[in-house]
Amino acid sequence: MTIVNNVKSFVNKEGFDWDRPDMTLQIFHPQLEMFFAANGIFFNNRESKIRFIWPVLCALLSLVANSFEIMFIWHGVAIKDYGFATESFCYFFILGSIVFVYFSMLTNRKKIFLLADNLNKDFLFICNLGAHYRHTFLKGQLLIWKLCWAWLSFALFIMILYVGNTLIALLYQSTLATQDEHMVRPFMFPIWLPADDPHRSPNYEIFMSLEIILIFVVFCSFIFYVYILFHLLLHYYNLMDMILIAFGELFDDLDESVVTLPTEDPRRKAVQAELNRRMGQIARWHHSVFESVETISSVYGPALVYQTMFSSVVICLIAFQVAEQLSEGKFDYLFGILGVGACMQLWIPCYIGTLLRNKGFSVGDRCFYCGWHSTPLGRLLRRDFVIFIQRSQEPLAIKFTALPHLQLETFSSIMSSAYSYFNMLRQYN
Repeated sequence: MTIVNNVKSFVNKEGFDWDRPDMTLQIFHPQLEMFFAANGIFFNNRESKIRFIWPVLCALLSLVANSFEIMFIWHGVAIKDYGFATESFCYFFILGSIVFVYFSMLTNRKKIFLLADNLNKDFLFICNLGAHYRHTFLKGQLLIWKLCWAWLSFALFIMILYVGNTLIALLYQSTLATQDEHMVRPFMFPIWLPADDPHRSPNYEIFMSLEIILIFVVFCSFIFYVYILFHLLLHYYNLMDMILIAFGELFDDLDESVVTLPTEDPRRKAVQAELNRRMGQIARWHHSVFESVETISSVYGPALVYQTMFSSVVICLIAFQVAEQLSEGKFDYLFGILGVGACMQLWIPCYIGTLLRNKGFSVGDRCFYCGWHSTPLGRLLRRDFVIFIQRSQEPLAIKFTALPHLQLETFSSIMSSAYSYFNMLRQYN
């Protein structure tokens, strides 16, 4: 129970100093820079050549592994073992994502530095505003922190299942299995060699080590990429809550009687300046959200295009493999859980894209219903309101060349395509 309580305390940040005046991104989310470092983005020594070592090694390993997967796919089709070919095809697409993730990161690292700096500025600025701003903002950041560990725990669970299932089978074969069972040493992923036996030593040890390393590489690349993506997007979703609060107190503590005074009156000018300052902050936050979401889309565009293009194929192949096993009276629970993960990695950006779109429209609605009609001060910001509402009618969307707007409608369309491919494979088989 002590371990469970420690984990709960860590996830809920129970010992965290919520009132510290120097709150920064690094203090609240120390994991973010570590995950960026695993993807070749260093924040301390930004020009260090060491940052290329891990991404290059991972990319080369994935290319080598994909070369093997192509050979396995060809062999499976040649001998009409479609289960073998399907599983290899699925892993081919999963491993291919590694190259796109590192390419997106390393070619856009200056934009990533800019995004990180802007996130840190938001922390410094908002945490020094009123208590209601700080409380709402940090509550949203706590949710991001919890979602981070929930996503990593789920991915780690799949990773442990793959490794643990194979090691348990290997332990059983080594200790309890009899010779008449004719068992061969198990692999996590199917392997075939054209003129050799992959199950004999030292082939088995080499390929088994390679498979474990590849699982770790996928975890440090694609899994971290999905987390970083939804962290950045949820940050700006949270920032729009600050806009809603700012609209709620736009006219607070201001003298309404100054509206009847001449334009050059000092009292009216002071109120006008304060209103312009408040509305200017709202406009800067709103512009920052649109600009940053556009930057995020450009940084992760290649990885997102790959993710959306091939997710339907991967989900279809996983479902086909599970269905084939069920028809033989077996259940491939590893592939079933992997299928849940494949759906999750697509659903997350699509769901957040829908949240951003709806929140963007709600900001425009809040501007219209902020109470300008019930106070004479509303006349002093009439033109600002018109411009802001017009700007808020533009959908806030994650968009890139060849990438559909990431929304739940996109997720539904991709899942429908996966189901169509699945039915086609079943009929062909």
